Amino acid sequence: MKNLLFICAWMMLISSCRSTELIGSWAREDTEPKKFKEIGVVVLTPNMSGRSIVEVDIATVLHQKGIKGTPTFDIFPFAAKRELFSDVEAEEMRQKIKERVEKFGFDGLLIVAILNQETETRYNQGSSFSFAYPAYQYNYYGYYQYAYATIHTPGYYSTTTTYFLESNLYDVASEGLIWTAQTKTKKKASSIHKESEVFANIIAQELLKDKALQP
Repeated sequence: MKNLLFICAWMMLISSCRSTELIGSWAREDTEPKKFKEIGVVVLTPNMSGRSIVEVDIATVLHQKGIKGTPTFDIFPFAAKRELFSDVEAEEMRQKIKERVEKFGFDGLLIVAILNQETETRYNQGSSFSFAYPAYQYNYYGYYQYAYATIHTPGYYSTTTTYFLESNLYDVASEGLIWTAQTKTKKKASSIHKESEVFANIIAQELLKDKALQP
């Protein structure tokens, strides 16, 4: 019984610490899993550094599972530049995208977009005196060390950003959507590499589990 309680507590801890979670996914039921020759991975964000990291991680995980994926940060550079869209007609932009797809031989496109983001700044309280342990149990140097360490532990601010992402897989031949998934990722300022790897693994696993494609 104790072992069971320990396992349950451990699973709850792991779940609560997960930084990236799948919200939901959908796959077309009227098509068989398709074996793509090459999937172009496109992340729509103005942050070129972050974009390249996520695209490479997704492509790497897909490759590990027997699926050829290609980052496109240097193929579709305009994906990160909104100002280019303001001066280009919709039809002209569609033609630019199609030309790049045909040029590089993509028969599938996995497009990741940020639907929304929420930023939370939290103040983390520093250490303060606690009377849980009476002062009389310390000698003078023990109390000095305890009090000095306590009053010299300042508080600090930490910022966490939650990204709500949508990932869509398109069949280039039919131009139709065959799979979509929504995720949320909590990212602290210095953890983009870690979160990117977790996100890439979740997307690849869900694609295979939903039978949206075939290795």
